Amino acid sequence: MLVRHGDVVTMDPFRRVIADGYVAVDGDRIVGVGPDHTCDFEASGETIDASHHAVLPGFVNAHTHSTDLLLRGGVCDDRRLYDWLVNVVDPGCRAYRDEDLATATELFCLEALRSGITTVVDSVEVPIDRWEATADMVLDVYERAGLRTVYAQMFYDAMPPDVQAVMEANDRRPPERREHFGALMDLDAALKGIERLLQEHHGRAGGRIAVWPSPGVAILCSREGLLGAQELARRYGVMTTVHVCESPVDAVQCGMSGIAYLESIGYLGPDVLAGHCVQVSTSDIRLLARTGTKVATNPVSNLYLGNGVAPVGELLAAGVTVGVGTDDANCNGGVNLLADLKVLALAQKGRYGDPGVLTAERALEMATIDGAQAVGMGDLIGSIEVGKKADLALVDLRGSHLVPRHSVASVLVYQATGTEVDTVLVDGRVVLRDRQPVWLPPGAEAELLARAQDASDRARRVAELPPRSDDLWRSRA
Repeated sequence: MLVRHGDVVTMDPFRRVIADGYVAVDGDRIVGVGPDHTCDFEASGETIDASHHAVLPGFVNAHTHSTDLLLRGGVCDDRRLYDWLVNVVDPGCRAYRDEDLATATELFCLEALRSGITTVVDSVEVPIDRWEATADMVLDVYERAGLRTVYAQMFYDAMPPDVQAVMEANDRRPPERREHFGALMDLDAALKGIERLLQEHHGRAGGRIAVWPSPGVAILCSREGLLGAQELARRYGVMTTVHVCESPVDAVQCGMSGIAYLESIGYLGPDVLAGHCVQVSTSDIRLLARTGTKVATNPVSNLYLGNGVAPVGELLAAGVTVGVGTDDANCNGGVNLLADLKVLALAQKGRYGDPGVLTAERALEMATIDGAQAVGMGDLIGSIEVGKKADLALVDLRGSHLVPRHSVASVLVYQATGTEVDTVLVDGRVVLRDRQPVWLPPGAEAELLARAQDASDRARRVAELPPRSDDLWRSRA
């Protein structure tokens, strides 16, 4: 396959942007990159005309939760983290039917690909008795849609009294409905369950699908749980991912900062992806840098839930590898990493009062090559270089809002909306063409959208979530 005449944003070590460039693909690998007039490859397969397009490495969504998507649309608005978790996410997800999980994942994949996302780290939270059925359904969708996927199975095995008190203080449900969705699990059963998922699913879809252990939230996991997940991951050659220091509630563990606690027990390291890291100090940042721990920042969800702005500028200055995530669609609104980059950059400028603290170029790196390194795939994806996987996103630059154009990075971060992606390749295979998913049959998208709305309506009714509709607008006004 040849992709020709595009502005190729390589993200290679020299950060070359090749005007009127080409990318040659053989199987699932890139075999040639350069100015189009130097192309000496002949296409035995398809030739894609990328004129008036930027050709980028596919975006890496380093932290997300696909199945929560059906709870967006208004029911989650204007809530702090534990109010949102206890009163919406917990009951709403409990009300899902098994088939709703597949519906949510299908809609997630469609939206992700249309914004140029080709790799996701999906942290999945369901009761332990649904782990195997959920993995079967969700990963079947990912395999069919063609995304490169890390399926991170979350678990919890501890509940500090102060966190329990916060949950109880936020819980507005009747006593008979007060069940925590991420109910504490027997640690041995949880680790054995994750190992079964590793044995069953890790490496499927030609290696596109990986399974990681995820001690869900650091403060809700025991020392034994954290280190047990780490040992299991290292035995299988994978990483772990954990939520840490997302809000003031979970910023302290065992009388010290969450980061300091994880370092004290020997959990931090280059095979750990720490999600959020909003409430971290200068000393925490030094620990993350010294241990080589990776970070996934989630700028939109952190603002949506009022948790603050992560010190990304300081993390980067300290040498920490930072990727970007969209987090849950129901505390973001969408699955659109390109759109989130503008929020990422502007929030950092506002936090530090420094317009140059995070440039457009650096933001774009965080979504591509830095994101790939954060999820342990820097040798496979994240840049357009010979030998790497052919994960590509083509962004149409012909919109009026993208003109004038002098810097591709600036245009993509500050002017693009994320809806300009029209073609996506994963492993050298076209999975989105002219914004249409090749993995959905004609007419299936309308049916998917109707199914998603019905599933969301049903879950809201069953969970007795507080109504939020346009009727409330008048009363609020």
